[in-house]
Amino acid sequence: MQTTALGGALAATFAISMAALLLWMLRVPRPVSQEIARAVRSVGAVRTIFVPILEAYYSARAVELACRLGQEQKAKILLGYIVEVPRTLSLGVSLPKVEERGRHALEQAREIVEAHHLSAATEIVRAREAGEGINRTARDHDVDLIVLGISPGAGFVEGSSERVAESLFRHAPCEVIIDRLAETSIGATAPAMETDPQARPAGRIEDNIRPRRSGPA
Repeated sequence: MQTTALGGALAATFAISMAALLLWMLRVPRPVSQEIARAVRSVGAVRTIFVPILEAYYSARAVELACRLGQEQKAKILLGYIVEVPRTLSLGVSLPKVEERGRHALEQAREIVEAHHLSAATEIVRAREAGEGINRTARDHDVDLIVLGISPGAGFVEGSSERVAESLFRHAPCEVIIDRLAETSIGATAPAMETDPQARPAGRIEDNIRPRRSGPA
């Protein structure tokens, strides 16, 4: 039997490929500590991530961060537009302009989630205090992780960012990540909503309540 140069080359290539495959199969993986293995399992177990929207621009960054955290395990991203209603008003008071801005902000956030090929759910959350509304929503939806974005030096409408953060740290039913941009961060001085220059920060209700008629009905 005669052996051609092409046949010899093919045989050598096959032998090298099989040897490489056997070496890969027999390779013993480097052991990892229990702490590292536990951390990997913990992140992989995150299936539902909640992003409260209080300031549209910085919440957009929080949505992006949440999507990257949930990308590998295809987590569901829950987007909630938080509206703080003063105690002097009924919790169900009509707020058409606020709800319109909320729908717009939620649609922007949904576009970010869909760009990552993840599933998104949206909700307008009414509460007396932002922290209480966030915690309640997290419990109702069995959330695994809350990602909250805060702009540098900015407080929340109808309440400070410190108060909201403290409420989450004390009462949140799940893990919490607070992403506070430094003043030197990219986009830290950008406008609140680049796609809608007339939009206001989320949750503001002044000038949005339908005026009551005076005199007899």
